[in-house]
Amino acid sequence: MTEHRNIVLVTFDSLRADHCTPWGYERDTTPTLNQWVDEGVTFENAISPASRTNPSMAGIFTGEPLVVRDAVSNPENARRHLERHGTIAEELSDAGYTTGAFCPNAYASRYYGFDRGFDHYEDFLFDSDLYQRVFDKHISDSGLVTAIRNLRNYVLRQEAFKTWDTYIDEMVEWAESQDEPFFLWAFSLDTHFPYLTPRKHRQWSNLFDQYYYNWRCNQLIDEFDIELSEKERRKIVDIYDDSIYFGDVLLAELRERLSDFDPVFVVHGDHGEAFDERGIYGHFYPSLYEENVHVPLVVAGGGIEHETVQDPVSLLDLPEVIRRAGGIHDGKIADLAKKWVIATDFDGRNERDITAIRTQDSKYIRTEDNGTVEHELFDLNTLSADLPAPVEGGEDSPVRQLGERRAAHERELLRIREAATRSETSY
Repeated sequence: MTEHRNIVLVTFDSLRADHCTPWGYERDTTPTLNQWVDEGVTFENAISPASRTNPSMAGIFTGEPLVVRDAVSNPENARRHLERHGTIAEELSDAGYTTGAFCPNAYASRYYGFDRGFDHYEDFLFDSDLYQRVFDKHISDSGLVTAIRNLRNYVLRQEAFKTWDTYIDEMVEWAESQDEPFFLWAFSLDTHFPYLTPRKHRQWSNLFDQYYYNWRCNQLIDEFDIELSEKERRKIVDIYDDSIYFGDVLLAELRERLSDFDPVFVVHGDHGEAFDERGIYGHFYPSLYEENVHVPLVVAGGGIEHETVQDPVSLLDLPEVIRRAGGIHDGKIADLAKKWVIATDFDGRNERDITAIRTQDSKYIRTEDNGTVEHELFDLNTLSADLPAPVEGGEDSPVRQLGERRAAHERELLRIREAATRSETSY
């Protein structure tokens, strides 16, 4: 018997909580996760620190938000952040864990420094210097190179086209060959656009739906002024829900095939996904509304006791969730919830900075867009057309005051870092 529990962290890209059955969704998209909710600790109001993978996972792995305006286009920002704060993988390695990761997401790859602390890191990328150069051109916003990259990935079934069933054997074989305790990070892109589900796992769509409505969805991600019928919107949701159903099968497979190790599973979404709630599709446009940051977080297996937590928790606390789940730190996992949590997003290309404060019942969002500041306060208990109702006024609201102070802190961090960068380049 090992002193610490084996840990399996399962990250689903673009998985929003309200499309998972335990969060009240009308479809049974997550039968395995449903069982784990009944067994383990469930955070009803888990909030991602950002609405895109790179800044979100940089915050999740370190416990500190990534406050920069060019997280994706400048990989050095994530590398510095992960090095400065240290990652949960590094900490687990120091505690005696063997660490392994299988992550086909380019924006959480070793290119951005996410391999820190892992004994084995498989990101299925950069098998040649040529593709490295292609990716460099892609993140510098070259439309032609991006199209070539997407075509290459489609043909080879890499990156966003790589489904979990093509590498689960590698994950299981890695775990079976390690000394215990081990930490395994399994990243699934199946719930990320394009939503491509093998035929036998489709519940609400067919082959035509998948290809046609992924194409339509791609148009909507690139442009905001395309009109969509209610049927088309529903069809796009259908292929997304099928991708969730398929992703849920990964949980069942991992639990069955790793049962001899009795690991504790930590399951979460890295951020959510929008479907025209406010004229936005996907997560490529920075947004801190609920559809983009409210995600599932469930901890089950390995002797974890059942509990449901209503107070919000930030995924910035995920390192401590893992420590307590693995028995490295004492304390109840459920006690990590707070009265309020933060989320941030920065869009350097459009000079758009967003700060959100989330409580159990309310949410404040401050958006500064090219010097113009907008304040939004929502009552999450009041719904109108499936959206939280905005609250009039609210200038003296405590949640708004918290948000204003947090935004001022972030603006100061940005000024300091930009000044430091200018200083470095001047020598």
